[in-house]
Amino acid sequence: MNVLKAGTAAAAATLLTGGVVLADAHPADVCLDTAPAAVAAEEWEAISGAVAEAVASRPAHFPYPTVDQEPDRLDISSGNVQEARGYAPCLMPGYEWSARFGRAFLDAGADRMLDEAPTTPGIDSSVDIEWHPAEARLRTVLVFAGPLDIPNGTCWIDEQLAVAADTVVVRSDQGVRTSPFAEGACGRVFDHLPDGGAGEQAVTLLPAAVSLPDGGQIRFVAQTVEVREDALVVAGGFARD
Repeated sequence: MNVLKAGTAAAAATLLTGGVVLADAHPADVCLDTAPAAVAAEEWEAISGAVAEAVASRPAHFPYPTVDQEPDRLDISSGNVQEARGYAPCLMPGYEWSARFGRAFLDAGADRMLDEAPTTPGIDSSVDIEWHPAEARLRTVLVFAGPLDIPNGTCWIDEQLAVAADTVVVRSDQGVRTSPFAEGACGRVFDHLPDGGAGEQAVTLLPAAVSLPDGGQIRFVAQTVEVREDALVVAGGFARD
């Protein structure tokens, strides 16, 4: 089944690799992998459809998405990252599912979101994501520069990631170190990010629960979240209602 169907906001072609590990392959920008027999065929179809809807709703992160689908795995390339992508290990041992969000993918999505954000005349801006694996923390930093006597400045969103009550919890704080004029520019960009910084943008991409054809639900029960040097990884098990 082609998960990302033509006609959605982010129509895509399917890339078929047949599950073969490609030489020198980088993991896809986003992958969702499940253990064998962890979900039934109809559950996987519902999960795949829910992920497709989430991808279609994030054109800044997935301007030209393509997907490689296996019976228990999705590998999604965004079209933002200019590197060769391929099939590479994704599932964390000991868990029923894992989701991996690549660092380059989140960096590129942040750049595109800033390009689409409302701007202030005369203020130039850039965005960077700082990764702090030992603290399970991400910092999305906006740097502003103005002409003449308008000073440079920064503002940021700090995000601490943890698991609580079967879900990933993102505790965020904002900070500003700039002039009042550039502070207004920070506020306009932050208002354009309703789903928070890079960490929250990633973990909210995966649906917490998926409705099934029989009226029930299958839920993603998060058990661990890791900020690695190259990716944000969430893993856990499934529950059914």
